[in-house]
Amino acid sequence: MRYSLIIFMFMVAAACTDKTSVPSGILPKEKMEGVLLDMIVADRFSSQYVIRDSAKVNVQEETFRLYSQVFSIHNISREEFVKSYKFYLSRPDLSKVLFDSVSARANRLKEAAYQPKDAPATDTLSR
Repeated sequence: MRYSLIIFMFMVAAACTDKTSVPSGILPKEKMEGVLLDMIVADRFSSQYVIRDSAKVNVQEETFRLYSQVFSIHNISREEFVKSYKFYLSRPDLSKVLFDSVSARANRLKEAAYQPKDAPATDTLSR
């Protein structure tokens, strides 16, 4: 009876824990989304533009400089990012949601960038 009560209490405690929360010291999902998106943009910039600039001798060094700027913008350290990134990778349930959100956000930004600007109020060809 005693062991049954202990097992029951353990099961109740386990069922009541929030499985989507992140521990302290880990970037919350929303903040991690923003950081990852900016990291992707920095990496894309580096791979498309920096590599073509012959004055940039070390592309990897320039890429890491861009990453440092992203960390500075988001007021986090490299260590905080790495710790958080490893945490999310260790939790497939959370990382799937995180990466799906980053992908959706990136697609929305891409679509917005290719939207035509508002046409002028008057049509110059019909005059």
